[in-house]
Amino acid sequence: MADEKSTGKRTLGVVEGRDSISEEAKAAAAEATVNEQIEALKTEISRLKESAGLIAEGTGQLAVAKAESLREELRQTIQANPLATLAGAAFIGYLCGLRHR
Repeated sequence: MADEKSTGKRTLGVVEGRDSISEEAKAAAAEATVNEQIEALKTEISRLKESAGLIAEGTGQLAVAKAESLREELRQTIQANPLATLAGAAFIGYLCGLRHR
């Protein structure tokens, strides 16, 4: 009773209990919000992984297509100019021979 007179306030167990429950509820709500955000981020990361995989696959297919196109163009050039190709190969062989002396 001396404490009640000095502060002018009475403390009741019910009021204190309500405050602790509200703190616990706030903490639980905050944790739930954080968990929802984590799940949303995990979902977004999986979507980004899938997109990156598709981009990598498309890039690989493009590289293969360009290599095949270059090979076909080289083949056509060799067939159109066999003597120039032979002279070029001989020159490259000569240069390699000079280098290894």
